[in-house]
Amino acid sequence: MADSKGWWIGRVELIWCLYDWANSAFATSVLGTFLPVHFARHVVPASGLELAFRRWSWHIEAPSLWAYTVSLALFIVALSAPLLGAVADHRGRRKTFFLAFAAMGSLATCALYGATAGRVGFTIFVFVLAHIGFSGSEVFYNAYLPVIAPSEKRDRLSGLGYAFGYVGGGLLLAIHLLFIRNHAAWGVPTVDGAVRLAFVSVGIWWAVFTLPSLFLPSEETPPRLPLRRILAGAVRDLNDTIRDTRRNRHRFLFILSYFIYNNGIQTVISMASIYGATELGLSLQTLLGAFLLTQWIAFPGAVFVARSAERWGTRRVLFMTLCLWCAIVVYAYRMTCAWEFWILAAFVGFILGGSQSLSRSLYSQMIPPDRSSKFFGFFAVGGKFSAILGPLCFGISRDLLGDSRRAILTVLIFFLVGMALLSRVRVADANASALQSKTLTCRDHGGAAP
Repeated sequence: MADSKGWWIGRVELIWCLYDWANSAFATSVLGTFLPVHFARHVVPASGLELAFRRWSWHIEAPSLWAYTVSLALFIVALSAPLLGAVADHRGRRKTFFLAFAAMGSLATCALYGATAGRVGFTIFVFVLAHIGFSGSEVFYNAYLPVIAPSEKRDRLSGLGYAFGYVGGGLLLAIHLLFIRNHAAWGVPTVDGAVRLAFVSVGIWWAVFTLPSLFLPSEETPPRLPLRRILAGAVRDLNDTIRDTRRNRHRFLFILSYFIYNNGIQTVISMASIYGATELGLSLQTLLGAFLLTQWIAFPGAVFVARSAERWGTRRVLFMTLCLWCAIVVYAYRMTCAWEFWILAAFVGFILGGSQSLSRSLYSQMIPPDRSSKFFGFFAVGGKFSAILGPLCFGISRDLLGDSRRAILTVLIFFLVGMALLSRVRVADANASALQSKTLTCRDHGGAAP
């Protein structure tokens, strides 16, 4: 490995980054591009759906239904992530849980080939499984960061992970663009069929590039205990994590800030393509091109933001990226044509990876490495519950206001409130509080603080 100031990475770090390369294809080609448009134009009837229960009925159109579907998937992950993280640490099974969720996600993504016209329930069910696999694996993937990298290298490694993801996702998206433009030459008669084959290729890509993760370091397996004692210990550890977070004021402030501003980020990610397709009437090829631009700009953007954080400080640079997100939301509200969507895609690409990687890195600086799975499981509560509220608020706003353009302004609120809370976070104070808490805990158990 290179010196601490270099940007070369070792074998374990490279393997860790490769998983971002693997699963980012799902975020890019399935969640971000193909499935929302395919869902709106081919799976759900053009007139929408009429949901009825006794005397109660509700007419819902594809954009709102898609927003609610994303929220449902993330709600399930948010409920299970803290407990799973605690179990993983308690039983030394971080890698097992990580690989199991990745396998479930890749297999469910392949099953999206069956998302044909009218199969709304099937498509929602399989997508929810795939999204649970995607989000659940990230809990344990993120938990490796403080284990394999010291604090002074986490900004760099976290940024490189996102950079790998954007290059990998962008490369497969480029292949998809060429395939769909020439689908007839490949013997696929319809665009719909080509898109469903693209889902299969994402699942295979995800699985193949996850294989190197088999060589990530494993924890020592504790002695086997009855399931009841394992669950009781996991619940007790989870309660300790929640209590520790509440006592650590600055860590709690950051979790709350992340919970709020991540609403906006996740809403932009999950709703951008369906917004462009339904509100601006953009073609699938235009959307593909714009998202491909996002991917390739995201690579230098993530590296630039990570380098800036090393020079100016993680919290300060993260705050600046949130200011840019506010400008993007206002621009999205005002845009009316395709070339403006391309400009939007470029700016989103430049700050997306940086804002996410710095959030992960900043949090890793405020938690003890020996309990990283539990703390990143708790971190997932903020991330996934916020990802629930963002699309959910967008869907409700769209149903009430009647169009996506005015509904997008609700996203601005999340960024502004999140910035206000982030401005009060002090990482040094969080670390001092954590050290004091650890000292008291050791004394309570008759031990000595290191």
